[in-house]
Amino acid sequence: MGKAQKLKEQRKLEKLNEEVSYGKKKRKTEIIIVAITLVLVVAGVALFYLHRIHQEKNLISATIETDKGNIELQLDRNAAPKTVDNFVKLAKEGFYNGINFHRVVDNFVIQAGDPLSKDSDPTNDGQGGPGYAIEDEINPKSLGVSDTTINQLAAAGYKFDYSLKSIPHKVGTISMANRGPNTAGSQFFIVTSKDEPDLDGRYTAFGTVTSGMDVVRQIKQGDIINKITINN
Repeated sequence: MGKAQKLKEQRKLEKLNEEVSYGKKKRKTEIIIVAITLVLVVAGVALFYLHRIHQEKNLISATIETDKGNIELQLDRNAAPKTVDNFVKLAKEGFYNGINFHRVVDNFVIQAGDPLSKDSDPTNDGQGGPGYAIEDEINPKSLGVSDTTINQLAAAGYKFDYSLKSIPHKVGTISMANRGPNTAGSQFFIVTSKDEPDLDGRYTAFGTVTSGMDVVRQIKQGDIINKITINN
């Protein structure tokens, strides 16, 4: 074999070695990419389910027991954590036992939570509470409230938490009654017949009725809450 031929064969061998080396590197890169992709997919799925578990842990079931039937609620700590915690605390203490629905407005809301409704004087109904007030938990932007209205509410003293995802005041929404910014305590209302977007931004909604809207619509002023039970 001549020198030129040997050089040619050597170059062919070098090229072959380069191709083999490149192929190995390519396969190694592909394996790494597949492995990284699998890790990212698994991590994404894990984060999704962890987030879902966290969300579900913050959903609390409660039952309002009345002589006309039970109203089942799902309270949402994701929307209003301090408000839900306050409601759960009062319910577990028996605060709501024997309290009347002191305000019923046809095709609008039923309202309860005033301990003064237990006495024989109807003129003070709606004026009582637990002896303290809790701060509002409202994100008006998540509810689609206009900037003009937000500015008006802010000028009136409302402060907002834009990290929350608030619940809109639709039929079946349970929300805290108040006399203005940061004055809620124990009184709450449930929207009965139609969505009430005008309430968005002004009141802290903290849950929804999951069963018993027929009972909600049968409630009359003076009907009694026998007990509110927290189920989980």
